[in-house]
Amino acid sequence: MPRARPAGANALAVVVAALVLAGCATGASAPGDAGPEAVGGTIRGLSVEVRQGRFDVPDRVLVVSFANDGEERLVIDRAEVVSPALEPGMTRSRPIELDPGDRLDARFPLTASVCDAAPDTTVDVLVRRGPDVGADDGRRAAVVPSDPYDTMARINDRDCLADSVAAAASIVLPDRLRTTGEGTDARAVIDVGVEPAASGDLALEITQVLGTTLIGSEAGGAWPVGLDVAAGDPATTVELPVRPARCDAHAIADDKRGTILPFEVRTSDGRSGVLELPSGDALKADLYAYYAERCGLD
Repeated sequence: MPRARPAGANALAVVVAALVLAGCATGASAPGDAGPEAVGGTIRGLSVEVRQGRFDVPDRVLVVSFANDGEERLVIDRAEVVSPALEPGMTRSRPIELDPGDRLDARFPLTASVCDAAPDTTVDVLVRRGPDVGADDGRRAAVVPSDPYDTMARINDRDCLADSVAAAASIVLPDRLRTTGEGTDARAVIDVGVEPAASGDLALEITQVLGTTLIGSEAGGAWPVGLDVAAGDPATTVELPVRPARCDAHAIADDKRGTILPFEVRTSDGRSGVLELPSGDALKADLYAYYAERCGLD
């Protein structure tokens, strides 16, 4: 007659069986399994970085760099940038394939910022490892990316400053450049419209407009403004007399940001910084033509 197992042995057997079944149900990796190991918010061999180049700023694009620092091929089937300082929706479903030593920069269109939220960020990934894995072998992890240039905080600060400025007043560049004279005697003015909000508590100070690689103040350098704006104030025009920052034909040919005007501003809710306003197509063309005419480059 078989001996009955002690109660402690029966309990141990039940626990072991439960653990085995749980491992099967979740697809847990055994040593040497093809799937990547998700440990503490990391994927072995995968590093992630976020950044934003100066040409990505007006396009509202975040660059997420994925690098395979390991010895096996990685396939990222899905990636999502998640931050309380950004509205959800920054997702990529197109696979990213990384051989050992590979790096790939993926571009994510930015969603709207959430002001006064911490810019803490994770990149949630679904990753497979090796050349022969199937779609069911992926592992998920919320990877904390490196952010060497404080990109996420700068994006939030810039967006929320723009929101505060817009709540206080509308700052509008003109459709066209106002010019007088001809040739090297030509002179030009950018007439910037400032229309305060009809109501509200926010006030705005425009301290100055900074020069660009292409243009600056007729007096040299930045344009001093010193304009205080409060809700209900009458609309006004800020005149910016323009001269070329230098006379170089390559400056126009290579220009990327010379017609984006940086307004140094401060709002009464404590935000301050630079608000960049891009010129429209007609104003940009006028500025290029004026630059060439005054510099005698025609």
